[in-house]
Amino acid sequence: MTRIAVVGGGIAGLSLAAALDPDATETTVYESQPERSALGAGLVIWPAALRALTRIGAWDLLRADATPVPPAAIRALSGRILLRTRETGMVIVPRPALLAALHAVLPDSVQVVAREVTDARALDADIVVGADGVRSVVRGLVAPRVAERRATPYAALRGTRSTVPVEVAGEYWGRGGLFGIVPMGAGAYWFTTHRSGLGPEPLDAGALIGEAQAVFAGAAPVIAETLAAAAPDTLATRLWIAPPLPRYRRGRYVVIGDAAHAMTPNLGRGACDAIVDAVTLAGALRTGHVAAWEARRLPVTQAARALSGGIMRMALSGIPSRRR
Repeated sequence: MTRIAVVGGGIAGLSLAAALDPDATETTVYESQPERSALGAGLVIWPAALRALTRIGAWDLLRADATPVPPAAIRALSGRILLRTRETGMVIVPRPALLAALHAVLPDSVQVVAREVTDARALDADIVVGADGVRSVVRGLVAPRVAERRATPYAALRGTRSTVPVEVAGEYWGRGGLFGIVPMGAGAYWFTTHRSGLGPEPLDAGALIGEAQAVFAGAAPVIAETLAAAAPDTLATRLWIAPPLPRYRRGRYVVIGDAAHAMTPNLGRGACDAIVDAVTLAGALRTGHVAAWEARRLPVTQAARALSGGIMRMALSGIPSRRR
């Protein structure tokens, strides 16, 4: 039996634990903050991640909580349409529902331990997988020269509200700010991003909402209405990204998900790439083709990381809004 220690019990870690062969592996998942599984708003799931969730049996449990992402538009902050988007086959799900589905499909043999891992070298395992997010302690064992997470100048708000007409769904881009809203279940999931000097973390949601209201003053009515109704438990976070990595494995250590390629949220691929990383890594561990897995996943996810950051800069530049 191969002993596998998974550092991090979020989306990446649980997806991996669910996908590993219980007849060939002894898997232990270490999660420092298990209560966080009840937190979070919406996550967009791309078709590749849906296929991966289907393979591990989680999609059937999640289907009832999923809302198809409708065709929408990218608009200027005024509401003027810049670009219409087509149906993509993507869905949006509440983060707690996704984590609950992943927990439900874990093999009985998987041990989930509430424990913070500060030094992964001390773990008694044949393979240690860092699924521990942008603050990863495992990343430094894979690529020690570029291990530190990187702060962006952006802060984000994420929340839910009562439903909105489909015709106003989509993203709103303009100088200094980005706003998005999409139907989710009986309501809607919304998010904003703008440059902010607030800190240190944790960020005060009320202060960040106030900043956002100033940034989006005079913008489309749906933005003002949403921010005015923002609940006190709205998620307010600094956006951090992972450094560009030259490798995802070294010796017995491997990194996946945000530990490997945390990116700005502009592509909606963070959770998706974490799921695909995990399920495909499980297959590679079963066949012994981990080098081939790295060769496939690294260029794709590092390109997504770079592209997502580029879209963020363009969205907040105001340049698209000035084009006719």
